[in-house]
Amino acid sequence: MKKIILTIATIGISLTGIAQDKVVVSALTSLKERNYDDAKENIDKAIANPETSEKPKALFAKVQIYFQMQDIEKYKASNPYREGTKALLKLVEVKPDYEKATIDQYLLRSAYMYYNDGVKAYNDKKLAESSDDMKAVEKIHGMDAGKRFEKLKGFDTVAAGANQIMATSAYYLGNYEESIPLLVSTKNNPITRTPSIYECLIDAYNHQKNSAEALATIQEARKTFPEDATIRNYELNYYIKSGKQDEMVKKLEEAAAKDPNNADIQFNIATVYLGMANPKEGKKPANAAELTGKSEAAYKQALRIDPNNASYNYNFGALYYNNAIDFNVQMNEVTGTSDADTKKYDGLKASRDATFGQALPYFEKANEVLSKDEGNLKNEDKATYKSTLMALKEIYARLNKMDKSQEMGKKLDAMK
Repeated sequence: MKKIILTIATIGISLTGIAQDKVVVSALTSLKERNYDDAKENIDKAIANPETSEKPKALFAKVQIYFQMQDIEKYKASNPYREGTKALLKLVEVKPDYEKATIDQYLLRSAYMYYNDGVKAYNDKKLAESSDDMKAVEKIHGMDAGKRFEKLKGFDTVAAGANQIMATSAYYLGNYEESIPLLVSTKNNPITRTPSIYECLIDAYNHQKNSAEALATIQEARKTFPEDATIRNYELNYYIKSGKQDEMVKKLEEAAAKDPNNADIQFNIATVYLGMANPKEGKKPANAAELTGKSEAAYKQALRIDPNNASYNYNFGALYYNNAIDFNVQMNEVTGTSDADTKKYDGLKASRDATFGQALPYFEKANEVLSKDEGNLKNEDKATYKSTLMALKEIYARLNKMDKSQEMGKKLDAMK
């Protein structure tokens, strides 16, 4: 009895399989007749049935139907090629060499459509969606360990572009851990190696506080794109933050020689030399006067290039202002009343007032520039403006220009 039952069951399964094969045939017939709704309905039934869900003929039929639907305006918006691609990839998994020449054409078509959709999503700032589309491109390109399409160099370019968009999408989404290996592979590929990729990678390393890799990437980028200003600035910022002043000065001077009309570089040189002359900790170096002189020269060069830059003017004025304050400190240390003490005091006062006089035109210029837009100043500019007014108030008072000092005081009161 058991044997008979098994035989009947086997016959039942066989008949079911034959029936499903007929459904596949019906689907293909409907496709030839351009009856796409019936074709889709029949092939979906066949794929849903365990008997035919993984049969190459059924999968291939689904590929044909869904990809043809992609060309019909009625279905195009729903992207039927994506369902077709699932069947395509399953078919390659089940039987890798099935109708290989034709299947490869479908795979390429799928990859290009995913790529185009991914580019559109990226341009529309739908970064996660774009990345998912590009992963499909990468998956197809990497089939058979990258050998399936290795002779199609044009496809290499598309895949490289897909990887680049995946990398930058992850970066702009703030997924730095995910973006770094993608950015590394992107910059290592001659097709997609650009300054902007290096910039993203350097910034990603900085966000992870991986200064060693950031520096290595900066150095590689400088060799690859020696004229790129943004990468050069990354290098300069690295040395500024690291406190490696000697190396930093060398890099700044090299940058200035290559780009003599770059005011920012001159400003950075001025700032670094001034910092070296006036360390935050410890005594001033023996060559402090020489370093200050170099700072002055760089400030003057920056202002020659960009004379209306309020920040440059303020900082140059601050150089002289702080020197004047040093004279003021020395004056306060003169406590005697002898002729020698009086002479020393008067000499220091003359030097202080002269140094305040050197600072004055730069603070006045900063005030002139910033006051034109004082109601719309952003935080940093507003702070510079306030500091400028405070310095002017003090200088005018020291130079006995009390009307101007009071004017600055009123402006300061209005800011509170």
